[in-house]
Amino acid sequence: MIDTLQVPATDVMASDRAALVKALDMDALWRSCSTLISKALPCHSCSLMFDIDGFRPQRGWHHLAESQDSSAQLVTSLDVAAPYLDANPQIPWYTFSQIASQDAQAAERLKAQNPTPGWREFIHLAFWDDARLEAVLSIRILARHTALSERELTFLMDLYTLLDASLQRIRTLELDRARNQTFEALLHGLPIATVFVDENLAPSYMSQEARRICQHWRDELESEAHLPRAIEAPLRAQMQGLPGGLENKLSCHVEHPRGAVPRLHLEISPAMHASSGRVYYLLILAPEAATQATLDASESPWLKKLSPSERKVATLVAAGMRNDAIAQKLCRSRKTVESQISSIFRKLDVDNRTQLARLLS
Repeated sequence: MIDTLQVPATDVMASDRAALVKALDMDALWRSCSTLISKALPCHSCSLMFDIDGFRPQRGWHHLAESQDSSAQLVTSLDVAAPYLDANPQIPWYTFSQIASQDAQAAERLKAQNPTPGWREFIHLAFWDDARLEAVLSIRILARHTALSERELTFLMDLYTLLDASLQRIRTLELDRARNQTFEALLHGLPIATVFVDENLAPSYMSQEARRICQHWRDELESEAHLPRAIEAPLRAQMQGLPGGLENKLSCHVEHPRGAVPRLHLEISPAMHASSGRVYYLLILAPEAATQATLDASESPWLKKLSPSERKVATLVAAGMRNDAIAQKLCRSRKTVESQISSIFRKLDVDNRTQLARLLS
């Protein structure tokens, strides 16, 4: 006879623990953390203080579990615990009772901070980055609750481990996001058409100039989430037979099917392998100016003072084209063209388009 299986009781907080582990930013982390604390502990209120500089938190998240306590003041500093933390570096957790047993002034500092706190005891979980205090989770226990049970203490130990790992993960993600935003902001304003693509040639980032070029190459019904087919198809053909990723830089030219815009010179970087195992490439799109509008630098000593990109603009200006027409012909933004014309005038010491045309004639 088979014994009846004993099914364990459902862990009502399992989904909240999972949410804590999966959190990708501090707001999501705090929502799951405060929900867990409210379910597991006799909590009056709690706060997560982060980015601590000299025991002064720069960021904070707060939760008041006792909604009927309208007079409650949420703690936003570590003034009460500061001397204790100085004397006990890298301590993982401590209580107000521990502080008060070693510091006769602790009760006065607490009263100055909050004359009627509505609680008698707090528990602080302290998280350190080496010797630097990075974050503190402050949990204030209801005044009518005199002691924590063994189950509640076990919960706190488990919470410390989960929250410590989550804070480290989110710290890394925030640094990555900050680096990416800085990098994208730098690329966005440059007059260089850059696109980051994965192994399937799906773009993850396009600079402003690349978006402008792709608009000219994309059919009306094509999605902006993908490279234009007129660019993707020949590029994919060039990369066939290289499933492991390019080992060297690849260059090629592509012609627009309708000849509506100048052909493109494409450069794609060697494969960049991410820690996830995925492969990424940096793709640069460089429109070629019409041959008849291009002057050889050897024919005009003035053009030697300009960059290759500026030479194309200068020859078109000298040919009498206006800024909008130049921008469309070279698949650049009007702002980029105007900036390059200003640079050309400065380098060649001319004041207007007529002087430039005479200089290059």
